[in-house]
Amino acid sequence: MEVEMSSGTKKCLYVLLIGLCVLPITAGCDYLLNLFIPLVVVTENYGLVMGKATDTAGNALGGVTVTVGGQTADTNNQGWFSIANVAPGDRVPVQFSKNGYAPAYQIAEVQVGRSSFVEAPMGAVGTSQSISTASGGTVTTPDGGAIVISADSLVDSQGNIFTGTANVALTVFDPSDDIEANAFPGEYMGISEAGATVPIKSLGFMDISVTGWSGDLQLAAGETATVKIPVPISMQEAATSMGTCPLWYFDTETGYWQEEGQGIYDPASGCFVGTISHFSVWNNDVSYPRAYVSGRVVDSSGNPVQGAQVKCSNPSAVKKAGTWNSGERCTPADGTFRRIPIEAGVVFTCQASKGGQKGPIYTFGPFAQGTENYIGDILLDAPTVQITLTWGASPSDLDSHLAANMAGTFHVYFENLGSLTSEPYAALDTDDTTSYGPEVTSITNLRPGTYRFSVRHYTGAGDIETSGAVVNVVIDGIGIYRFTPPAGQPQDTRVGGQKGPSGIWRVIDIVVGATGNVRVDPINDYVLGPVGSGLLFP
Repeated sequence: MEVEMSSGTKKCLYVLLIGLCVLPITAGCDYLLNLFIPLVVVTENYGLVMGKATDTAGNALGGVTVTVGGQTADTNNQGWFSIANVAPGDRVPVQFSKNGYAPAYQIAEVQVGRSSFVEAPMGAVGTSQSISTASGGTVTTPDGGAIVISADSLVDSQGNIFTGTANVALTVFDPSDDIEANAFPGEYMGISEAGATVPIKSLGFMDISVTGWSGDLQLAAGETATVKIPVPISMQEAATSMGTCPLWYFDTETGYWQEEGQGIYDPASGCFVGTISHFSVWNNDVSYPRAYVSGRVVDSSGNPVQGAQVKCSNPSAVKKAGTWNSGERCTPADGTFRRIPIEAGVVFTCQASKGGQKGPIYTFGPFAQGTENYIGDILLDAPTVQITLTWGASPSDLDSHLAANMAGTFHVYFENLGSLTSEPYAALDTDDTTSYGPEVTSITNLRPGTYRFSVRHYTGAGDIETSGAVVNVVIDGIGIYRFTPPAGQPQDTRVGGQKGPSGIWRVIDIVVGATGNVRVDPINDYVLGPVGSGLLFP
């Protein structure tokens, strides 16, 4: 990678040549306010996790608290979040929580210099009921799910016996429904009682949360509760044939399901009935006979795609004996995925995704048990550059701007969102107007020319310098660049509106050569200008 600093003298000459106003501020004038040229630009030694939270109907969920690697961020009103400075790890649990919803968990593979994308459908709490801890009680859901808690069996987070009123929340998920199946915590992978790591398929799972005035409650040591986990109607014939099914709980620390006990199928209620030793997400799962598939993810030009996720799953039509999915969390530089376990003897689907972009859905199989199968190339045109903007409470609205001069000019921002699948092959994925962000700008097809990314103060008291803004620029094959506003921004009293000059922080130019080589030119200066300012362009 070639990194070249722009000359401050050259910038001044450019300003004089284009005749910027030096008179008192009037609408439509652009002003050079401050020059700040970093001495060095280096890639960061961390990964970035971004993604979306939705409900089980696919609607965006704002105000979801996302926790990963000891850091937290809230989703914006379009359900997006972005957390930088995450330590690398093969299996990093990502937790999603919001009042009125069962917690959700996903697994990310975090690599230095790369972004990881996770999506989390969240189920609204199904049944919530209070019980007296002195007498215990039974809580039942409309679809037959239930828990029976004995008297004086609950403890607080310090291990002390809890007395008073406890609130019991039960949320049942239907794994025969494709979206609810995607709400399955973590991955369809568990550790059996024998200690083996095995792929699993679900016949029903239920979140169990119990709280009191002091916070979360748990079963005391040596206590158990009886649970009934509903089986979807389409899977009840298989459940009847099985009779019993292992019980598993989700371990939020490891991101694996842990086998503990078993459920006995009750045809009258359509549930597996078993006993549990603590409150968590519990699941009736079985392992399955496996075949294995390998292949490669490529873009529409045939180039391998690094950092893609590959997901294989059984479609709704063949979920009568349980739901599973498996896959690759992050393809290497050659785009390959190897030995993904799939259920033998059934057809399955396969899809690649990266950075919020998804490729076509392919159908393969069935394959015989124990066989190794090469399924060839699957297509994905994914972002090669993603730029995230986050900030603090003030100003309430900072805006991302990506402008370019190449074969044709373009300007991607809140009024011109762009497109990732056609010209200009760049888009504003999410725009936040109520503080904090994130805003995410992506480029799928880098072409020769110069791309400039800037941040403009749109509305709200405060200025860019004191906003706490952070820009992370993730470039495939190069790494992550982190920028914060420089000191010395001249007074910006902007409080609202699109018209007229406003503070602009010009962050970076990304210069793509004729052969595809990428050069990064940090700018990191301030100017004043309207939303269509020529200073937003390189």
